[in-house]
Amino acid sequence: MKGFEFTLVGFSSIALKLILAALAGGILGFERTRKMRGAGLRTYMLVCLGAAMAMMTGEFVSELTGKADPSRIAAQVISGIGFIGAGTIMVTGYFHIKGITTAAGLWLCASLGLAIGIGFYTGAVMMLIITLFVMLLGEKIEKEYLSRGSRMRIFVMLKNADDLTVFLNYLKQLGITLAEFEQINMMGSGVSATFMLKLQPKQNHSETRDILSVCPGIAFLEEV
Repeated sequence: MKGFEFTLVGFSSIALKLILAALAGGILGFERTRKMRGAGLRTYMLVCLGAAMAMMTGEFVSELTGKADPSRIAAQVISGIGFIGAGTIMVTGYFHIKGITTAAGLWLCASLGLAIGIGFYTGAVMMLIITLFVMLLGEKIEKEYLSRGSRMRIFVMLKNADDLTVFLNYLKQLGITLAEFEQINMMGSGVSATFMLKLQPKQNHSETRDILSVCPGIAFLEEV
């Protein structure tokens, strides 16, 4: 590249890449915003834009000097995005991990921006379509599978510590096996606990929640 000639990274090319990066990141981010996730529309747009700009900067330096490797900056983006992704992962009060899908989405969004930044439009568009399919339909398929699964994780709040024994006996009466205790906390005279249950074949999760909720001593129960 000589001076500011509009060649490989000319004005129109830069504009197209940045606009496409903002659009692609925004599409993925909107899906996360719709589900009230920590990283949403603006975060995804910024990550994709930043990655595209990093890729173009590497390309610009390589064209300008004729020596630099344009992929060096891109490599740092892929490793550095892990810090942002890690910040979206949290462990809830039920010891249930949330945010992994958002973190993976941010990493993928950065890859999408790099692809757009180097001009690999076909791959970027294909990845965007497939990613949307995974985000929109994957959750439905996952929930449907888990709702029919033989294992069920529940969080329970009991009014009194003695109610824990009552609840465990109630599980036996229903033919439900206690696979493991994941967490037990004392709250004054009450108890909160997270259990992994093993259900009978074809036992519905929703119906099981309703049946367990009427057990004496239950103050609160939900599947997590």
